[in-house]
Amino acid sequence: MSSDGTTQEHLDDSYEAARFEQVVDLGTTIDAAWAAVSDPGELAQWLGTSVELDVRPGGRGRVVDDDGTVREVLVTAVDERQGIAWHWWGDDGELSSVELRLDEHEGRARLHIVEMVVAEPGRFDDRSAVARCSRRWTAATSRLWHHVGATAFA
Repeated sequence: MSSDGTTQEHLDDSYEAARFEQVVDLGTTIDAAWAAVSDPGELAQWLGTSVELDVRPGGRGRVVDDDGTVREVLVTAVDERQGIAWHWWGDDGELSSVELRLDEHEGRARLHIVEMVVAEPGRFDDRSAVARCSRRWTAATSRLWHHVGATAFA
C-alpha cells in the first residue's frame, strides 16, 4: 500500500486494478447512515446527479455522475445496516467494484469506502484511476455528510 492509502493489484495476466479507500465519520446514527447508503431516494441526494437502483443482491440500476458519466450498476451484496457492494461501469468503459461498509465509532456512524478499478494492461493508468475515484468520492461524501448532518440525531 502506498502512503496515500491506495494500492495497485494484479488480478491475473489479463487485468490490472487500482484500489481506492476512504473513511468518513458521519455525524449521525447507524440507522440514518444505513438509510443514506441503501435507500435509492437517499442515494440520489448525494451519490450522483441521478440515481435509480434496485438495492438487493442482483438488483440493477444507473447512476449519473456529476460530470455526466452514466454508470450502470449491478448490486452484488447487501448486509442490513452494515454495508452494500456493487459493480459499476461507465459509458467510458471503466469497470469498478465498490463496497460501502458501516460501523459505529464513538456512538456515530463511520463509512468505509473501497473502490477497485479494473482495466486491461496497457490501457490502464492507476494514478489517473485513483484520482478519478478520489474526486468522485470526495464530492459525494461531502454531500452525504451535509445530507445526514441535517438530520443527525433529530
